[in-house]
Amino acid sequence: MATRPQWLASLETLVGAHRCETHETPLREHAVDGLIPSAVLWPETVEQVAAVLQWAQRERLAVVPCGSGTKIGLGAIPKRLDIVLSTRRLAQVSEYDVANFTLTAGAGMTFAQLTQSTAAHMQMLPLQYPFSTATLGGLIAANAYTPKRLRYGGVRDLLLGLRVALPSGEIAHFGGKVVKNVAGYDMCKLFLGSLGALGIIVEATFKLSALPERDETLLAVFPSLETGAAAVTQLTAMPLLPSQILLLNSIATQAIAPQVATPAVAGAALLLVNCEGMDEAVERQLTDLKRICQGHGASDVEVLGGNAQLQLQARLQAAMHPREVSTSSPAALPSPRGPEGAGGAALTIRLGTLPSRVHAIMAAAAQGLKPLTSGAMIIGDCGVGLVRLCVGLEGIATTAIAAPLAGVLRELSGLLIGDGGYVVVENAPPELKRQIEVWGPPPVSFALLKALKRKFDPEGVLSPGRFIGGL
Repeated sequence: MATRPQWLASLETLVGAHRCETHETPLREHAVDGLIPSAVLWPETVEQVAAVLQWAQRERLAVVPCGSGTKIGLGAIPKRLDIVLSTRRLAQVSEYDVANFTLTAGAGMTFAQLTQSTAAHMQMLPLQYPFSTATLGGLIAANAYTPKRLRYGGVRDLLLGLRVALPSGEIAHFGGKVVKNVAGYDMCKLFLGSLGALGIIVEATFKLSALPERDETLLAVFPSLETGAAAVTQLTAMPLLPSQILLLNSIATQAIAPQVATPAVAGAALLLVNCEGMDEAVERQLTDLKRICQGHGASDVEVLGGNAQLQLQARLQAAMHPREVSTSSPAALPSPRGPEGAGGAALTIRLGTLPSRVHAIMAAAAQGLKPLTSGAMIIGDCGVGLVRLCVGLEGIATTAIAAPLAGVLRELSGLLIGDGGYVVVENAPPELKRQIEVWGPPPVSFALLKALKRKFDPEGVLSPGRFIGGL
């Protein structure tokens, strides 16, 4: 490996000195799980990204790609880190076919920026709330949670094509720029959720949707999780078309909907159901939802729209993904940029399960976490089968909870694997990551993942150690 001054000089030649940061403060700001890079790069062209990767492979220097850093807590601790490569300057819309509802943009464009571009044409990309600071490349690389997946699908459903810079220096094209694309195997799926371990996403094409005529969220307070779950069972059996169905425990309710979290409902549960579409259809759905909730003992039912709904969504985003909400978002929340995030939720865990088992997994998680903390926020997405645990670690010694937490994760994994579920630690302090399996047990496809890693990144320079099984 070249000495530090030599390879830093080479980087400046490749991308320009003004795009290569080596000062201590910005380097520390781009640390990954406590590892501080020797340089942070901001290439401005796809060709520069490819050139840096080819050079890094030749010099065997470790590169971790980064967009806005909203998902930088995901993954295991890197085995080594030399360079953080930011895609933020790859943020231009290269093609927008309004008539065919497709858009191609650089991986560094934030979702909030894209929302502004599409809203002018009464269109949207329904992958995040409109104020999210996550980049398009980051959403793909992390296979990010999609709030309205029940209605519109997830990232994999709306992603049409990719351009990817590979360690070989090649710029590969996968998929296409049209909705009807049947040209063989969909190679885009290889990079979905790969966390930058196979290549760096530099551009993406997405399928858009029309903005709904009406978009509102129903809130209903129930005396317990059980009664809330019973209401969910009934509403999912009816021909309703909600965009999102969330069930929150009392701790999450207090953080996200303080207007209904009164002492009278302490220990209760909150149901959030988002409905959107034509005005008449939404009105009918809300009427049916109110009747169902009241029939199952809901003590308070209200409907939020406009700015009130945006504030609710911002609190949800800040609770589940603290780094994804900017200080200019609609929520009156503290800055999410610190290691604790909004509300001090330093530990976030995602559990995948069947939609019908969300309530059971929420109850099991609450029971398992009870000896460790009394302040866990538990949020279940009953429409797609996902449970998120957000645990504040302020005042808790992480070394003391590591072993019992690992036991809880194993128990939850045992409950989920039989149904094809999973357990992933999305964010945790480095000292805790070192003592737990952040990705859970390796999947049956792990041998294939290893083969793909060797094929695309033979020298192991991309995000080494961060991906499943230490790839």
